[in-house]
Amino acid sequence: AIDFCEDVPRLPLNAIERIAEIMREEGATAKISSIHVNCWFGAYDKITMTKMLMREVFGTDLDVYQDNFVFVGDSPNDAPMFAYFRNSIGVANVRHFHGRLDARPRYVTQGYAGKGFCEVAESLTRARRP
Repeated sequence: AIDFCEDVPRLPLNAIERIAEIMREEGATAKISSIHVNCWFGAYDKITMTKMLMREVFGTDLDVYQDNFVFVGDSPNDAPMFAYFRNSIGVANVRHFHGRLDARPRYVTQGYAGKGFCEVAESLTRARRP
């Protein structure tokens, strides 16, 4: 089993992959996350919807301003974001998916889960210019 959090029991990876396979057999898109299986109908992924959100809600064209953003993720469903963002970071959980990612992050933290995200936040805070 993949152990992302020591105190939370997890299914074995082959069981998780079977759940995703059943969803795909039913015509859905299914992506494995570190904590669940994402499932949806339609041609959507994280980067498509992120670009739409940034354009429609924030008036920002990510293709123009993407160097102003950092993406942090931890699993295969984050691969489109890892592929798109030059500033992509995976928290250490992403190592459990070696060979299962369509695109990998540019950098991987030492810390897992929330600790990895805190590592990124602390680094960005230290690097911030006054």
